[in-house]
Amino acid sequence: MWVVGPLLLAASRRAVAFAPPRFLDPILALIERIDRRRRRIHPIRPGAVLGLELGRHRGRPVTLRDGTVIRRGEVVGLIHFHNARLRALTSSGSLVGAWEQGRGDLAALARWAAGQPPTRRPVAFFGEGLHAAVAARAGFEVLPRPVTAYTRLQDWYFRGLLVRWSRLGRGRLARGRGDLHSSAYWLSTARLLELHGARRDARAAPAGGA
Repeated sequence: MWVVGPLLLAASRRAVAFAPPRFLDPILALIERIDRRRRRIHPIRPGAVLGLELGRHRGRPVTLRDGTVIRRGEVVGLIHFHNARLRALTSSGSLVGAWEQGRGDLAALARWAAGQPPTRRPVAFFGEGLHAAVAARAGFEVLPRPVTAYTRLQDWYFRGLLVRWSRLGRGRLARGRGDLHSSAYWLSTARLLELHGARRDARAAPAGGA
């Protein structure tokens, strides 16, 4: 993302005009591959649409509706989409397969989290992106992000991912409601276990020693 920083355009109420131009696709694709490798993002299970990155919370404390407080330095799990897998599952135009796969991924994640010792178990899981409606439906608490130069740059990059991985191409930017500005999604581990821990289609734990 730092490579394309100078190309960031001024913020606009409509997102359609502010996605990366097509000639940047090879550069952004390379950045995406490097970033995933550098951050050691692993699929939650074979064939997953969700990936997991473990880290520590570095921002201000976050208090969720269920009372969970995520403090600076605590272990958290970062949830990422596996874009190629997601595109394969939605190529027909139906979202059902991707939704069911994602629910199964969260069930696998719940089983993995339940088996972790307290010192290694994330206190919560979170993501950042343009999919607030899907995240809320899966049980995540959706929180607004501050509007800064950095978050505007991220939004621009996220829109580029939508364009590059959607079967609709740039037409994807015109779908949905409202502007395409990112949100933060949080789900405490306790809430993850409550919502998804009882599902029986969780067949594997996250790969890569996560």
